[in-house]
Amino acid sequence: MSSGKPIVLVDTCVWLDLFLLDRPGRRDAQAFISHALNSEIPLAYASHSALDVYAKAGICAKRFFREAGQLTEAQARAAKTFAWDCAAQMREVATPVPADASDFYYAEKFRPLHEDLEDNLILAGCNRARASYLVTTDKRLLRHADVLAKTPAEMLALLKSGLAHGNEDEGQARDSAYYLRRWLATERT
Repeated sequence: MSSGKPIVLVDTCVWLDLFLLDRPGRRDAQAFISHALNSEIPLAYASHSALDVYAKAGICAKRFFREAGQLTEAQARAAKTFAWDCAAQMREVATPVPADASDFYYAEKFRPLHEDLEDNLILAGCNRARASYLVTTDKRLLRHADVLAKTPAEMLALLKSGLAHGNEDEGQARDSAYYLRRWLATERT
């Protein structure tokens, strides 16, 4: 999925910040996603995030129409179209990370540290995608993630600095066992 560039898994809350006009994190989400796309940084999302974005975007759109008056059939259709468009936009700019039963096993094993099933499935998606980073605004997930977790603003700054790195190139270099195995192989010959 990556050619030396970091793989960045984007949490559901950041997608919602991007799509929903009234969310306080909208500008940071826009700036981060725009920069990542312009820099051709591989973006990913846990596949269940599309369902969550679809549901929450539809609910928010219907609430918007209700606050302006009664929800008409045409407005309900517009809300559903908006929800579909949000999920489709995710697929256009990022790669969905599929899930299977092993993701639930991973989520369950992570439960003693972090109780939220949805968040743990996000972490399973990071694991499956071999993501270098997780971008989220969830404060608890930022503290408990087993992958480098950043807010959209922090990730944007990291990308702009050029210090963001991919796992594939750096993994072996940071693995001390790799150097030990290489040293032992060299010493024996």
